[in-house]
Amino acid sequence: MNHRLLDLFREYRQRSSPEAGQTLFEFLAEKDPHIFSHHPPDSCFRNHVWKIKGLYFCKGCLVTLIGMLAGALLAALTGWPGRMAVVEVAGLFILMLAPTLITHVFDLSRPLKHISRFLLGIVMVSALIMLFVTDSWAVRLLIVGTYLAIKVPLARKRARMNRELAEGKGS
Repeated sequence: MNHRLLDLFREYRQRSSPEAGQTLFEFLAEKDPHIFSHHPPDSCFRNHVWKIKGLYFCKGCLVTLIGMLAGALLAALTGWPGRMAVVEVAGLFILMLAPTLITHVFDLSRPLKHISRFLLGIVMVSALIMLFVTDSWAVRLLIVGTYLAIKVPLARKRARMNRELAEGKGS
C-alpha cells in the first residue's frame, strides 16, 4: 500500500466543489478500487477478495482483522492474558495457531481458511498483549520468534502462489 492511501486521502481533501458530494468510499472505489487488497486485479484472484461497494478487500486480511478485533474485545472484557498461567496461554496459542498451519500445509477449503484466519487474528492481538503483561523475557522472545518463524515462510509461500496464479499455473 506504501503511500498510496495517504496520497489518495490528500487528493480527496483537495477536490473541487462539484466533486465534494462524493464520499471517501466512492472516491477510493473510483480512483483505486484495489487499495485494500494486496492481490492483483486479475480474474484468477477473484476468490481471494470480496468486492464491497466497488472496493476490493482481501478476504484473509479482513477475516484476520475481525479476529483481532474480537481478540482485543475478549481480552478487554475478561483480562485473560494477564490472569492465566504462561503454560495455559501457550496451550491456547498453539490450539488457535494450529489451524492456520494446517490449512496452509494441506491447502484446505476457503471456509476452513477463514476460520483459521479468525483464530490467527485472536492469537496475534493476544500475543501482542502478552508481550506487555508478562514478566518473562523468554515468553516475549518465544512470541516474537514464533511470529517470525511463521510469518516469513508463509509470506514467501503466498508470494509464490500469487505468481503461479498470475501465470496460470495455480489451481
